[in-house]
Amino acid sequence: MSVQKIVFTLSALYGFGACFLAVMPSASAFTFSQNGDSVTIGAADINKSFEINFDGNVSTQNVQGLSSKATFTFLGFTTIGSGSNAKTEAKFDITLSNTSSNGITSRTSALGFDVSSVLRGVGSTGGSGNTRVSGLFSNDRSGAFPNQFGDVDVCFTNGNTCQGGTNGGVSTGAAPSVFTPILAFSGNITSFTLSNLGVRYQSINGTSTINNKTFNGDSGTGRGYYTPPPPPPKKVPEPATSAALGLFAVGAWQLKKKKPMLSI
Repeated sequence: MSVQKIVFTLSALYGFGACFLAVMPSASAFTFSQNGDSVTIGAADINKSFEINFDGNVSTQNVQGLSSKATFTFLGFTTIGSGSNAKTEAKFDITLSNTSSNGITSRTSALGFDVSSVLRGVGSTGGSGNTRVSGLFSNDRSGAFPNQFGDVDVCFTNGNTCQGGTNGGVSTGAAPSVFTPILAFSGNITSFTLSNLGVRYQSINGTSTINNKTFNGDSGTGRGYYTPPPPPPKKVPEPATSAALGLFAVGAWQLKKKKPMLSI
């Protein structure tokens, strides 16, 4: 191969490698709806996380500064039994934060959502094959959130119902807390979708510095949406690799300059 071809080939490979590393996508996780109000989870998403941000409203009126955040980490599926008696459990760790600000304080006292497959044993005493929860919240319940939020397939709370009052949850300024729900299904389940995500607020106090509304022990709700994180910085070749390719190209170019001319 001629020196010119060597130099061209190295330059082309270097350019291709840099472009490939720059545009190569990172491993994907979960499938979100276009407006971010639902997420589909599959077996390949084990040990991966996503974040849901919740707004807030009182008496169906939006309250700027009333907010929460939950980070869902999927811990995988467990199959119990076999054949027609098979059950599937899907386990999460959910880290819940109350992010209220701008003159508003509150307590996030419950979190709930709809599930695409029918849940087993919601509201029972727990146990293998039934939906249950531990950690920050101790009760799993079905029903509805108040404030015209509507029905949810399951909520996690320390209260007796999704609407009822309770002293549990996470308050503004407190450290995030973790609870571990286990969703139980009949049959062999390999994926499911969460939607209609919501939280229950209680002990809402303060005056919003944005829309000038004052609250004194009020309660409310919030709807959750997935907000994609900013794209990661583009990947570039390792410095050592770039330097080696550059030195090789320079050496080949110098070799070309020193090549003796053929006599006639």
